[in-house]
Amino acid sequence: MDRRTTDRRTSRARRVLVRVLVLGGLAAVLLYTEGQWESRSGGRMAVADLLNRPGLLLGGALAALIAAAWLSDLRTAVRTATRAVTVTAGVVFLLGVLAVHKVSAAETRSREDAPAGAENALVVVHRSYATGPEEDEHWQVLLESGEGWSARRWSLADVGRGRGDARLVEARWTGRSQITVVTDSYRRVFNLDQDSGEPVEAR
Repeated sequence: MDRRTTDRRTSRARRVLVRVLVLGGLAAVLLYTEGQWESRSGGRMAVADLLNRPGLLLGGALAALIAAAWLSDLRTAVRTATRAVTVTAGVVFLLGVLAVHKVSAAETRSREDAPAGAENALVVVHRSYATGPEEDEHWQVLLESGEGWSARRWSLADVGRGRGDARLVEARWTGRSQITVVTDSYRRVFNLDQDSGEPVEAR
């Protein structure tokens, strides 16, 4: 086998690898986007929990695109890698800030099945952040409905984030398909739609 044939095969293999890396990076971004979308109220919680991982998916996408840039044309690689490194540094900084904030939070989670059955559950997530002499507290009141891949997570209330914000007093089932959320500044009642399971606030 002569040198030209070897060079052509090497070049072809490199182009294939570059395409695979680029497609893999784009796929990771699309998967993260899907995870973000399903993280909305009423989204599929299994998909959200699996794919809403910016550190893993976005970091992997950037690494794949940087590798693809270096394996392609050198001049293009230098420009692309410089941009990618700048973006990566920004993303890593933001993720680091979020990670530090998350680590500093003491989290507790309570779960109460509906009186009508375990298919619906009321979940309260409580986080305490040590930010000086006092603690900031944050509560998320959620409804988890269904099972498996079709299970959905609904947001009922997002209470407190800093000093002076509202505080959660209680969140509980007040009927077979009714949830009441009480804070020190308001009271909200939600009834579950019999067909979709979606919580609808009573007016």
